[in-house]
Amino acid sequence: MAQEALPFKLITPTGVLFDDAVREVIAVNPLGEFGVLPEHVNYVTAVVPCVVTVKLNDGTFRLFVVSGGLAEVKDGVLTILASSAETAEAVVEGEALSQEIVAAEQRLQGISFYEPAYHNALKAVQLARARELAVRLRAQVR
Repeated sequence: MAQEALPFKLITPTGVLFDDAVREVIAVNPLGEFGVLPEHVNYVTAVVPCVVTVKLNDGTFRLFVVSGGLAEVKDGVLTILASSAETAEAVVEGEALSQEIVAAEQRLQGISFYEPAYHNALKAVQLARARELAVRLRAQVR
């Protein structure tokens, strides 16, 4: 008989942000978007700064902004170990978010790909854009 729920944990250094059985989880790795359903094969991947979309068993959605980390499916359980994470509801929209995106993009434009700071500047842009996406998505899932 097919398993109908996927046990999912979202863990940060400060604790467990989410721990429940869900229908589906969608996140982003360096190659693009990936989804995990119940009975997924064992899998390990990096997670880039993104919005993690969680479809709950009642058909509603929960959104989380993660700053990167690792995702592991082992024996039918998905665990995302994130450097940091926040709920979409915690993201403050408005001028501050727009300024965060502009500032991050300007820092990235001023750095060569070969400089050590490039990776952190790219991650800052990805995280700022993920926060912006979370604001747009949370309006749609209400």
